[in-house]
Amino acid sequence: MKRSILALVAIFMTLGVMAQDVEFTADRPGASTGPATVARNVIQLEQGVQFDGDGGGYGQFTFSNTLLRYGLFDGMELRLGGDALVHHTYDKWSAAFAGLSVGTKIKCFEGEGAIPAISVLADFAIPGTASNGFETEHFAPSLYLLFENPVNDWLSIGYNVGAEWNGYSPAPSTFVALCFGFSLSERLGCFAESYNNFAAYGNAYGVDFGLNYMVGERVQLDVAANLDLCNPAQCWAVSFGVAWQINNPRR
Repeated sequence: MKRSILALVAIFMTLGVMAQDVEFTADRPGASTGPATVARNVIQLEQGVQFDGDGGGYGQFTFSNTLLRYGLFDGMELRLGGDALVHHTYDKWSAAFAGLSVGTKIKCFEGEGAIPAISVLADFAIPGTASNGFETEHFAPSLYLLFENPVNDWLSIGYNVGAEWNGYSPAPSTFVALCFGFSLSERLGCFAESYNNFAAYGNAYGVDFGLNYMVGERVQLDVAANLDLCNPAQCWAVSFGVAWQINNPRR
């Protein structure tokens, strides 16, 4: 997926690319994910850098919060993601790879009137691809329902609900997110979202907010910030990234 609360985000705004009738959509920044898929035969790379602070002088850089998306059919995409991390603890820097994930997003309904656009997103961690200390003990899939309601020309409301297995506990956590996306101009947008993880081992509550800017028909830049509402002084993150539609074939 895409998604990493401490690492990969997405917003619910979609900007049309008129030149060749292929729509541009990005799944970053943010913890939530929109229902839009990349068009058939489109290859898109989404790359981010994030710093997670802990309030104690330590922290973690996610230097390669990466998502590769490929449009297999109209309304269906394949996804490959991975995070490269650098930790700072006890005056020491150490690098690690959090592993690869593979998945798919499938559009179920385009949306009409008050009925939202609906997609299904599924992914799972690929065993044997993570560094020592990041390998999971069990199969670790994630499954989400993605919804979006356009309110008008400048506002959309997106919401997710899903189940996440962390690879250690056999019971999944429940992920819920609500995102408000605002179109400020033809190229500039912003978003604010709330997300929650409910699990037997503890709950997490967070907020994200940020900006995205289209520098061209196929390139979007973004910047975002994150706060853990349970401990905002100790758990926060800032990130910036790019989404690049590598090709733009005619359909």
